[in-house]
Amino acid sequence: MLISCNSISIFSYLQTLIKYVALSSFVLLMSCEEAKYELNNPSDPANMDLDPPALFFHPPEINAAINDTISVELYGLELNPAAAAQLSIRYEYEALEVDYVEAGPFFTGDNFPIEIVDEPSEGTLDIFIYYLPDVNSNQNEGGTWSIATVHFITKQIRGSALEWVQDSTRLRDENNFPVNIKDFGDGWVNVE
Repeated sequence: MLISCNSISIFSYLQTLIKYVALSSFVLLMSCEEAKYELNNPSDPANMDLDPPALFFHPPEINAAINDTISVELYGLELNPAAAAQLSIRYEYEALEVDYVEAGPFFTGDNFPIEIVDEPSEGTLDIFIYYLPDVNSNQNEGGTWSIATVHFITKQIRGSALEWVQDSTRLRDENNFPVNIKDFGDGWVNVE
C-alpha cells in the first residue's frame, strides 16, 4: 500500500510539472517574436540627410520658453582624426544669450582638451578646442562624437536659426593639415 501511494503522488507531481512546462514553453515561444521598430528618429544622424564627414547641431530643433536654459551639442559625424577645431556658429542674439560652453568627448584622450571661447559678438560664437597630447597620441581617433556643448538662455519670444559659419569653421590634424568637412547641418530654436 505504501508503494502505490508514493507512485500516485509522484505521478500527480509529474502531471503538474508537465502542465507548467508546457504552459511556460507556450508563453516563451509567443514572447520571442522579433520586435518591429520604426527607425525614423529625426535626431538620428542617419536620418538627417548629411554627407559625412559632417558637423551638425543636436538636437536639430528645440522648443523652449522665455528665460529657459537650453543645451545644444555641436556634433561631428564620421570625422577623421583631428587635433584641433575652430567652431564658429551664428545665432539670433536678440533671442539667445550664450551662458557657457563646455568641451565634449571628441577631443578627450588621457588628458582633457583645452578650450578657448571668444566673447560672443552680435550673434557669432567662436570656440577653439585643442586635443592635449598624451603618451599615446597627438590627436583623437575621429568618429561620431560631441565636440562641444553650448548652453544658451532664451531672451525673447521668437525663433532663432543655429548656423555654421562655414568659412571660419575648421578642424586640423596633428600636422596642422585640414580635416575635411563635407556637410553642415543647421539647427533651430523656437522660443514661445
